[in-house]
Amino acid sequence: MTKWISLGGLLLLTACDVPQSPVVTDPNGQTRIQINTAGLTCYETRCLDINPAARSVRTVGTRTIGIPSNIDVSDGAITPAEFKQLGTATLLAGGTGSSGDR
Repeated sequence: MTKWISLGGLLLLTACDVPQSPVVTDPNGQTRIQINTAGLTCYETRCLDINPAARSVRTVGTRTIGIPSNIDVSDGAITPAEFKQLGTATLLAGGTGSSGDR
């Protein structure tokens, strides 16, 4: 019985382990998250699909929205604060069809 509980706990920890995007420090000493243009950009426990070329972002299950103009993604990296701001914006955008529900 203990074996099964231990195995379940291990599987839970594995399922919660999100691959993190590379984090770099810029010349000013500020931490920046590198944007993965070939898939999801993950930081802490959140993953975003960021497209710098189209200036768009989405999370799984939400609509694609434009990246706010105050966030610069042209260099392929964003700060943790900008990442959190994008995450909040995508959650507020809602899922497929939610705009008609208002």
